[in-house]
This record gives sequence, structure tokens and C-alpha cells, in this order.
Amino acid sequence: MKLTRKELYDLVWAEPITAISKRFGLSDNGLRKHCVSMNIPTPPVGYWAKLKHGHRTEVLPLPKNYTGKKQYVDLSEKTTSEMEEIELTPPVNRLKEREIEISNGDTSCFIVPGVLYAKDPLIIDTKEKLRQDANREYLRRNPFTSKIKSTLNVFVSEKSVDRALCVFSTVINALRFRGHNIKVDDHKTHAVVNDEMIVIDISERRKKNPDSVNSPLSEPYIFIGELHFNIYYGYNERDILKDTAHTKLEDKIISIVANLEIRSEKIKEERIEAEKRRIIREEEERNARIYKEKCNTELKEFKALFTMAERLHKTNILRQYISTYEDFLNEKGEMDEKAAAKLKWAKDKADWLDPFISKNDEYLDSFDKDEITQQECPNQYSRSFSSTKLSQYPFWLNSNYKRY
Repeated sequence: MKLTRKELYDLVWAEPITAISKRFGLSDNGLRKHCVSMNIPTPPVGYWAKLKHGHRTEVLPLPKNYTGKKQYVDLSEKTTSEMEEIELTPPVNRLKEREIEISNGDTSCFIVPGVLYAKDPLIIDTKEKLRQDANREYLRRNPFTSKIKSTLNVFVSEKSVDRALCVFSTVINALRFRGHNIKVDDHKTHAVVNDEMIVIDISERRKKNPDSVNSPLSEPYIFIGELHFNIYYGYNERDILKDTAHTKLEDKIISIVANLEIRSEKIKEERIEAEKRRIIREEEERNARIYKEKCNTELKEFKALFTMAERLHKTNILRQYISTYEDFLNEKGEMDEKAAAKLKWAKDKADWLDPFISKNDEYLDSFDKDEITQQECPNQYSRSFSSTKLSQYPFWLNSNYKRY
């Protein structure tokens, strides 16, 4: 719908901008920009409330000194059904839906224990690796000591080891409860969710050590106890679930598992889409290759057709000359055995050139027919063909060949 400057002015003073923008699928700010660009005044704040309650209001007139180039605005009015659809179908938050779905089931395995009971081989070996100053007597007493030496990716201070492993242990149990698994491969920890490998780890936030300014021997950065659960995807991209001022990482196990499940589904969807794009691309490349091959085939066949047509045309010219020459000799009474032999020779050569006959020739079969039938172009160093080479064959010069 095209509205002139005056029509847009009448519209914005007839009903609130919020209602107009909603009907045309615009933002309030977008509609106001149209008005500003065309120097159209709009109702001030509170105008419609005053009008509704019968208070005195002032309608600002449309300025007549408008010199802008924009004379009309094109707006597309939406139907009632379209507006209702926009209002009634908000975007779906898959992550929130998954969290709700998990929360509605058995959540006992999503609760992080206050004390680490290391029974999982991965947890045991990780703790053994991280406790550099651990008491070896503890390892001898532990009945669950594992022979597996794969360890989880945990980057925390010694004080946070047990807490980080409690969280990791709970995540592992929760994943297995949901039908997933954990795998350590190539020095990376993977959550295996819906057959998709997702790199995860736990780290602890660090900040600059204020003591390092005065003491060069001090660590430049120190751990501050804030744990981060990192879910990696893409190139150097990750989702981080962490401790905040009001929540702890221990309270976010359901969110971690839901995030991993949604991430695995997105990975699968992206892979399927990538596979579809690959198939389409390969099909397009194959079609382009077939088309190019077809073009080359068509070109070669057309050249062959044109060559044969040109060869036939030259054959007809040759036969016409032979026939005319024969008639000429007969009219002059100069036809004899030698001339008849020459004409017979010429007719055989025409049959050799004719694409529909292609008579064998003992002497010319080794030559390219199209190459030898091309007219030679004279240059500055040679005379014309008729004055040089043709003079070697007096019979074809004229009918007075006998004088040669």
C-alpha cells in the first residue's frame, strides 16, 4: 500500500502508532523513522490517554515547507490471521523444553553429593593424577583403584579437585542414566550423546595475582574457586555453565545434560544439512560436467556436419566445373582421348572428395581432404596460385591446352 505524505500524516493522527505498526508488521521505531524522514509530526506521549478521557489535546499541523525527495511510503498491511499467528506462535526454546522434560522424571542421579565417593575408574585416575602430593597410603587402602590410566580434563586448583570431580562424576552418572556415555580419547574428554562426540571439561577461573607485582617469584594468576563446565563446539567456540553470585555449578547438572543433548541434536542436524548440501553440490557439479561434455560433443558433431556439408559443397563446385569444362570441349570439338582421360581422372577425384562416396585414391588417401581443399592465402613473398602453381597443369588453365 503506497501512502502519500498527507495520507501517512492523517493515519498517525487517527490511531496510535503502536496499532498502526502492528498492522503493517513494523516496529514503532521503524514507523516513526518514516515520519521523521518525511517531516511528519507524530502525537506526543500521553496524547491518546488524554483524548480517551476527554482532556484537551492539540493536533500538530503538517508542515508545508517540506523539501525532501521522499513523497510516499510503501507499507504492506498484514491480515488478521497473520497478526494472530505472530502473536500465538512464539519461538520454541528447545533447551528449556528439554530441561523441563528431564526435571519431570527421576532426578536423583542429578544431585551432586557433598563428599566425593570415587568409584568410577575415570574419577579415580583423574584424582590420582591431580593429587600430586597425595598420600600413597590412601591409594593402597582404596579398594576401587583402577588399572585404566585415562583421565578427565579437569583444570582446577588442588583445593577444588574434589568439588570438580563430584560435579564431573554426577554429570557422568546423569549422562549414563539418559542412555549416553563418556569417553576419553586423544587427551580429550568427550560426552558421547546420541552417537555424537562433544568435547567437555571443567576449569576454574583465575585472576591476576596482586602479589606478583611486588614479587617476581609469585604466580602471575591465582585460582578464585569459580568452576566452569565447558561444552566445546565449532572452532574455538563453547558454551559455559558456571558458578555465579547466586547459583552454583552443582545446581546446573540438568542444564548441562540438556545442553549436551540439544547440542548433539544440532550437530546431527547440521551434519545432515551439510550432507544434503554436499549431495546438491555434487549433483550440480555433475550436471555442469555433463552439460560441458554435451556442449563439446555437440560442437564436435556440428563441426563434423559443417565439414561434410562444406566438403559436399566443394565437391559440387568441382563437378560443376568438370561438367562445364566437358561441355565446353565438346562444343569446341576439342574432346579427344587425352581430354577424356583427364576428365575421367577429375571425376574420380570428385568421387574421392564426395562425403557420400569417399572413393579410395592410391595417391590422395594419405592427405587430409579438408586441409588440401582449403584455398591457399597469398602472401607478400609469393605470387598467386594461378600464376605459379597452376601454370604447371596447362590442361586446367583453358581449352587451348594443346598448345602446351
